[in-house]
Amino acid sequence: THGSWGVCIAFKATHAPFVLAQMSRHMLALCTQQHGIRVVQQVLLEAAAADMDISDAVSTLLNGELSYLAAHQFGNYAVQTALRHCQPSQREAMLAALLPHLLALSSCKHGSNVAEMVLLRASPEQLEAVRVAIFEPPSNTLTQLRELMANPYGNYVLQALLRMISPAHRENALVLIESETAHDNFGRAILAAAAAAA
Repeated sequence: THGSWGVCIAFKATHAPFVLAQMSRHMLALCTQQHGIRVVQQVLLEAAAADMDISDAVSTLLNGELSYLAAHQFGNYAVQTALRHCQPSQREAMLAALLPHLLALSSCKHGSNVAEMVLLRASPEQLEAVRVAIFEPPSNTLTQLRELMANPYGNYVLQALLRMISPAHRENALVLIESETAHDNFGRAILAAAAAAA
């Protein structure tokens, strides 16, 4: 614990490039450790605030098991921080890698935080593709919608999506959610949250 905070304090004071370089080199291992993730998160935040190049660190994430880290109890923090602060081209690569796993990420405690960040950082076209997949699937089978509505974490991701889509699409989505609301899902909570936000 003291060692990890010592690294964070030293980097905040010096912005020493070798600290960022060493962290980037060992990032995948650090991301899965309770004290290691503190170093990763703080060094990335401090480096980004100081306009330092964090692309090597983000590349390490991209070349590692990104979807695994996104759902990991510690690794998800590194993925969220990278999505917030990386270069646009790397953000596009991260989004492209994570969007196919959105449903799985939405359904787990730690991954759902990343799923919401993915929606926040997604382009309008990517957001529209997610909306269509959930509310207007080609097969007319509402599997993804039902899974999100039934999940204690996924329903929050669904609420986040509703806040980001156009009013007309939101209205249609809410009608669909109302028709799928049952005693064993979170439909009522989703509808109540949407009404409170209106």
